Amino acid sequence: MNAFWKKKKNDSNELLKKARQTTANEFINVQDVRGSILYAKDGALFAFLRIQPISLDLLSPREKESKIRNFAAEFSAEKRSYKFFSISRPVDISRLINRLTLLLSESTDPIQKEILKAESAEIVSFSMTGEVTERQFYLIIWESSGGEKDLLRRAHELENRFENCEITAELCDRSTIIQLLNLFSNPNYAHLEDSDVTPGIPILTNERIMSI
Repeated sequence: MNAFWKKKKNDSNELLKKARQTTANEFINVQDVRGSILYAKDGALFAFLRIQPISLDLLSPREKESKIRNFAAEFSAEKRSYKFFSISRPVDISRLINRLTLLLSESTDPIQKEILKAESAEIVSFSMTGEVTERQFYLIIWESSGGEKDLLRRAHELENRFENCEITAELCDRSTIIQLLNLFSNPNYAHLEDSDVTPGIPILTNERIMSI
């Protein structure tokens, strides 16, 4: 009986040791991201399209009906499966900050400078606290295995379908896909700024994640 419990304890310790050394890629079923394609461990290939939102409230009833009919006509021939989802993330304020910085450097009016400084500080504070977010929309398509060309061809066809409906859709590149994966795993710490996507092998431990 003692030998049985000893063996069971050793097996449990071995499983725990293996779990602590599980790579992040193994944990989330991601083998690699190359170009605009995510390669899964099970052989599936994924591509992501980011869709720019439109406001139907700004359209007249006739324009709404026309857009709906156009959209239905474009996508009626789309018979293959896809996934659509939206997610919140901090608003990209980099362009606005750059604009305010430029105005501040060109201004010679002390009062205008104070107003611009206060405005910049207020915008940055909103960004840092995460109070200002935006909804981003994505479409996921996939192939079971080995169909990179077919997957990319379908992605470009979908881009054209959206464009015909006057909706902007863009195929996500490697950096965007990696940021999107990070956003799923930890939205509180995901940023819009370009991040370092240098290949590495992260190891999950009981205390922290080490990159080796």
